[in-house]
Amino acid sequence: MYKATFVILHYETYSDTVKCVDSIVKTTQYPEWTIIVVDNGSSNKSGNKLKVLYENEPRIYVLLNNKNLGFARGNNTGYLYAKRTLNADFVIVINNDTIIKQTDFVEKIIERYKRKRFDILGPDILSMKNGSHQNPRTEVFTNAFIVRKYIRYFRYTLWLNYLHMDTLVVKIKKFFSPSSTLPSANSTDINPLNEEMENIKLHGSALVFSPDFLKQSEDAFYPETFLYCEESILYHLSSKMGLITVYYPPVKIFHKEDATSDYLNKREHIKRRFYLKHNIHSAKVLLKLFTNSTI
Repeated sequence: MYKATFVILHYETYSDTVKCVDSIVKTTQYPEWTIIVVDNGSSNKSGNKLKVLYENEPRIYVLLNNKNLGFARGNNTGYLYAKRTLNADFVIVINNDTIIKQTDFVEKIIERYKRKRFDILGPDILSMKNGSHQNPRTEVFTNAFIVRKYIRYFRYTLWLNYLHMDTLVVKIKKFFSPSSTLPSANSTDINPLNEEMENIKLHGSALVFSPDFLKQSEDAFYPETFLYCEESILYHLSSKMGLITVYYPPVKIFHKEDATSDYLNKREHIKRRFYLKHNIHSAKVLLKLFTNSTI
């Protein structure tokens, strides 16, 4: 029987992580499951609190990173533990602000894998804010020219942000010339959403890595980013390596969205600054992957 391990990256937001873990424990009927919670150096000591909470739960492991490693390397900590220590067959990486309500969540994944092999699977992700579907994704970063264009745009907007002018200028620009603003790098406009699709970009809040992926990849995510663009980088590298990504709507998960970044950045202009800074860095990493064929 296949072993399925959930990896949940935790930072600061204790109640979200507990709710996420509880949803798995209370809902999952598949017998061979474990959970790894990776505390990403929470300054409020909530990682230690989680370790105490689950110390008598044999299926739940809490790992403590000494500092915040970011999304990619933080999740890689859990992925590697699942692969090397727990000998997992499927590693299910989900955000701590997600909720599972489907009793056959794991069974559906395994059924799809047995029927047709895949490397990475993305479920139907339903927003708990507005009910929208977050999978599958449209890949905007299709070449180096577009990535450079985004970097220039992010830099310009960041400069305006420091002057507290970014939202006003962008709104004016959009009003007078709607087509001049760049499309969202996180747009989801692929239809139909109720049919499975292969070789597609997937949302990073819920990803399933299959036995095929685990055999050939030491990391789940490319480790050079802190936050943002992980989905585009994963899609780019998967396409380059000939890996199969699949959007599979029979598997469903619910997503609150941006719980950690909202917690960290209470003021809107600070939140936008955080977003822009890390997007610039991550886009540079992606640009390097586009322009350096040896990576």
